[in-house]
Amino acid sequence: MVAGRTTEPRSFAVTKTSGAATVTAPSGSFTEEDAGARITGTGIAAGTTILTVTSDTAATLSANATASNSATGTVVPDADTYGFRGWSPETDAESETYSVTANNANTATPDRITNTTTPVSQRTRG
Repeated sequence: MVAGRTTEPRSFAVTKTSGAATVTAPSGSFTEEDAGARITGTGIAAGTTILTVTSDTAATLSANATASNSATGTVVPDADTYGFRGWSPETDAESETYSVTANNANTATPDRITNTTTPVSQRTRG
């Protein structure tokens, strides 16, 4: 996990083979938190998610690729299972405790805001 990881969508080149569920990408593209996230792009079926991350350069998808190519893929993390949009943990230990449910129960207070459009008066630090 990268410190300061966010739940915002991110895009990078992914290479896939039609009929295969494995995709590859440049070093550092995937993180353990990507499991369960949606992934979109040319040659990736609608509604596909990342089943497992096998390394920072490879992942297994929930559906086979529909084309053989290298194209831009976009990973869209699920804000309900990993923090929430606009907030980001700074350490791996913090990332393991972040969820909307934990925040609503006041058991995990976000400590850094990455959404600079939030008014200063609404920013809090635990």
